[in-house]
Amino acid sequence: FKQHRNEKVLVICAYATTAIYLAKALREQYGKQAAVFHENMNIIDRDRSAAFFADMEDGTQVLICSEIGSEGRNFQFAHHLVLFDLPYNTDLLEQRIGRLVRIGQMETIHLHTPYFGDSAQSILYQCYNDGVNSFKHTCPVGQAVIQKHETELKSYLLNPDFASASIEPFIDMVKTEQMQRGMHNQVQGMILLRQAKALRLFDDIGNSQCDIAK
Repeated sequence: FKQHRNEKVLVICAYATTAIYLAKALREQYGKQAAVFHENMNIIDRDRSAAFFADMEDGTQVLICSEIGSEGRNFQFAHHLVLFDLPYNTDLLEQRIGRLVRIGQMETIHLHTPYFGDSAQSILYQCYNDGVNSFKHTCPVGQAVIQKHETELKSYLLNPDFASASIEPFIDMVKTEQMQRGMHNQVQGMILLRQAKALRLFDDIGNSQCDIAK
């Protein structure tokens, strides 16, 4: 936070208890006052926290949200996002990032993903970053790929010490399948687009013939 003293930072974690603990740790250990936003707050208090974060002059630099923070709120005035814990779902990951990637966002989004080495979070990070590339691009097929290999992925998550030495072939497999599915979807999209154009052409020809007949 010191490096980005004059910039807003949104932190998203999975649970309300984690958000509350992080805010307390920042306050007691670093003297940093952060607003919190979670499902145990009423709507008025949530609005106050969001407004306090949005205040560019007198507001807080940091807003710490539980998962609810990635739903229905837009923070395009911020461009630093801390993913304190990665969700086990690429669609949910994209929703989190989407809180900052909104109309009016004028800056490059900086993602911060803290994790311990040889941990389940480090495995997820490799899978999302190197496998399905979810941090840089939207990935419509990402979750389908993850679900297909869910059993193997869970075995790595449950045994991260073992996974650190053997996960590279798995990541390469996920990456290859993600690319293949993506290309397949592009081809299918092109076919559907051409079919739609052909139907419009036939409709135009039919309408023209009707006009001539009249």
